[in-house]
Amino acid sequence: MLIRVALLMIALCLPLFLLAKMLLIFTFIVFAAFATQLAAFLLLAAFCLLIFGGLFGGIKKTFWALRDFASVKNREQRHVFFVKNKHANQKRLFHFKRIQLHYFKERERQNLLKKNNQQHIDALSSAIERDLQRVKQDISKELFSQFQLENRRYRTKQNEQALLKLHHKIATITGKVLC
Repeated sequence: MLIRVALLMIALCLPLFLLAKMLLIFTFIVFAAFATQLAAFLLLAAFCLLIFGGLFGGIKKTFWALRDFASVKNREQRHVFFVKNKHANQKRLFHFKRIQLHYFKERERQNLLKKNNQQHIDALSSAIERDLQRVKQDISKELFSQFQLENRRYRTKQNEQALLKLHHKIATITGKVLC
């Protein structure tokens, strides 16, 4: 509505400026000056009306937006969204913490398993070494050095199955069940 009034005032200024120009041509200087001042005043008033109307409209829109933002309905809706988002975040956090916990437990289990296997391999290798020392006189020197070499090689390669076979081979060669 304000825009229509302002545009109407601007449209009224144009004929007044033309009238002032016509009055100047016909040497009615006093009436021409009055018409020019009236047209300039109407033009200034129209632009002020547009500016103040725009400011008033902007302030009014801002006020209504703030009122809507602070309304009970919107506050409750924002609170519901907040609670839903918090629940979803906690659910995701729980999921990732569970995955992280599973990862660390699996790493700990693997480390314990590796340490346990190392202890078993060391114990088996030292048992083979003791058995070799017991049967040193019963076997040839080349066979003894070959068994020692295989024992060291399998121990460094962490080959438990080969160590068991070597232990069994030493036991069958000597004809005694050792350990």
